[in-house]
Amino acid sequence: GHPATLDFFFASTLQQFGFWTTKDGHYHEPLIAPIQGQMRKGSSYLSQVYRRAMDENPAFLTVDGQATVTAAEFAALYGDDNGQDVMPALDLHWQVANRYGRDMQALGYTPQSLVAEAQNSERPLQTLLMILDKIGGYKEDPLRKKPMLLGLALNQRPEKFLTFGSDEVVPPVIDYHLMRSCLRVGLIDVKDETLATDLAARKVLSAADEQVVRRAAYEAIEQIAALSGKSIGAIDWFFFNARLRCPEMTEPECAKCALDDVCAKRKELFQPVYRTIAY
Repeated sequence: GHPATLDFFFASTLQQFGFWTTKDGHYHEPLIAPIQGQMRKGSSYLSQVYRRAMDENPAFLTVDGQATVTAAEFAALYGDDNGQDVMPALDLHWQVANRYGRDMQALGYTPQSLVAEAQNSERPLQTLLMILDKIGGYKEDPLRKKPMLLGLALNQRPEKFLTFGSDEVVPPVIDYHLMRSCLRVGLIDVKDETLATDLAARKVLSAADEQVVRRAAYEAIEQIAALSGKSIGAIDWFFFNARLRCPEMTEPECAKCALDDVCAKRKELFQPVYRTIAY
């Protein structure tokens, strides 16, 4: 019921990317920092940045606020409880915020009007995705991870901002947690020995190698949805929560995982280390 709810989801979902650092050409560590009195990691930290803005600076979440926020203002809004700049690749986050706001302005949209147009169409999800294909922060990814994440949020919110048509195909949402799970469980076989070695070493990959893995994960999740009858939202939620059982930096707790009996346990494999605004 908060009046800034749609502004919150549109402005924050496009920032769901890049919560990690590199060192000497390899993955270094995930973002973990104090905000609102608690240590938060990655997307949880980001959510608190935008929750704080809802209370303290709701104008920042609006289309005009995103289009005009300066780099210095943006850095201050993203700071942790100690006032430190902790977000990796902060400039990328600021740039996509500006692009989002300016594209929305140019097309004459607010989150409210965009959702209304999509909801009043014959195929609400596809209409949403097609409009977001024109909006900075969302339009850059051909696999539409963030547009689809936004669509799921709008659909699953208590307000039911967006209902999907009965015949609409919901595409997978592929981020690095899901790719790590696919690799370790055995949903993806890496037959290129050099790529397998680079993944295990957590080496920064080329765009071509990253795309090979991400596309394979996309196709694997499509098959899981078709075979299981489960929704993409349910599948994405399962694998997103798998990060707690099969994390980046510590030994997986296989006994706590529902996939333990069928898992290939390729625990040495890691998600593609590649800086992108897509995820």
